[in-house]
Amino acid sequence: MNNTRIVILGAGYGGLYTALKLESLLKDRQDCEILLIDKNDYHQLKTELHEVAAGRKTSEAVTIPLRILLENKRIDLLCAEVTQIDFAQKNVMTTRGKIDYDRLVIALGSETEFFGIPGLRTHAFMLTSLKDAQHIQSHIQKMFMLAKNERDENVRQTALTFIIGGGGFTGTELATELADYIHKIAKETNMDEEETSLIVVEAADTILPGFDVKLVNRAVHALESKSIRLMLKTPIVAFDGNTIHLKNNRKIQTNTLIWTGGVQCNALLVKSGLKCGPRGRIIVNPFLESVDYEGVYVVGDASLTLDPSGRPLAPTAQLALQQAEIAAFNIYAELRGKPRDIFIPKIVGQFVSLGGRDAAGWVWKFNVFGLLAWLFKRFSVLRYLYHIGGLRLMTSKLSQLFF
Repeated sequence: MNNTRIVILGAGYGGLYTALKLESLLKDRQDCEILLIDKNDYHQLKTELHEVAAGRKTSEAVTIPLRILLENKRIDLLCAEVTQIDFAQKNVMTTRGKIDYDRLVIALGSETEFFGIPGLRTHAFMLTSLKDAQHIQSHIQKMFMLAKNERDENVRQTALTFIIGGGGFTGTELATELADYIHKIAKETNMDEEETSLIVVEAADTILPGFDVKLVNRAVHALESKSIRLMLKTPIVAFDGNTIHLKNNRKIQTNTLIWTGGVQCNALLVKSGLKCGPRGRIIVNPFLESVDYEGVYVVGDASLTLDPSGRPLAPTAQLALQQAEIAAFNIYAELRGKPRDIFIPKIVGQFVSLGGRDAAGWVWKFNVFGLLAWLFKRFSVLRYLYHIGGLRLMTSKLSQLFF
């Protein structure tokens, strides 16, 4: 008897959790095999990458080897990059060969959206992976060393001007962490912190669009208290690696632009022929199945999910985990001949860290600030670690998350 092969593309929040839930649901089905495909041999906590970029956390704190997470699980792992999907023939082409599937879960995440702005893709830094975070950290150190040994004032100023393009969650969290990091390096190198500039450039008229105004005001206060300059209603129109060109004809000389201005669906999926919505996100039915092909489920950043008013929900880890649970159950239900569940998103809270042990957000419709908000954010990560790795994983990361 042929086995039913379930292939999951991507070991991020959505893909990994789908695999683990499916393995639990299908424990008694020896005729089913689960294959998880990812280019890395580790799972990364992407919500914590800004702290790696600012030197507050090590790479070990935000990564977990997949061999540990999949230990004693009936889940096979293939470390490879997906290059093509043939939905008609039900196979996936990877850098390590062709893989056939009976059910497919697409969880390939998102890519940075550059909006066609000249020079961004070539010259700007991004924060989408551990390598990106490490690159930002080492680059900032390099800029301080360059400035310390440079007598030309213009060159020094350019090196010590750090720009974050985009004032959403990632941009705000990164800015508040980098402010502390810049202060630390200036002290370590005996340089005048007054020479440094940290600026958040945002095209909208506010940071954290969609957030409650009280929470936005709290975040703005946190930024300003750390001497972070806000430039709102100021779109970036070009960057050549040394100069940022703004829509109001102003220019900023800098060697450092970290672009956090938005994400779009993985380019591979945009070219796959699946029906797409805004930002290339894949249109799915109420069961999280592609509207084009049966047995192809889409979770995480790649999936287009609407709120009750019909507006697309922002892709978050919280949403990806909820989608993973429903997608896993629906594949299990299909194989069991049972009714599938409709996906109904339930956003119970949202928090933005503001550097150190400060944060702002809401939970169950209540606004929370300061240390309490930071604790809520930490405990949400701990809860996730417990779900994917049990008490042992949660306790092993405890000190890294809180200290």
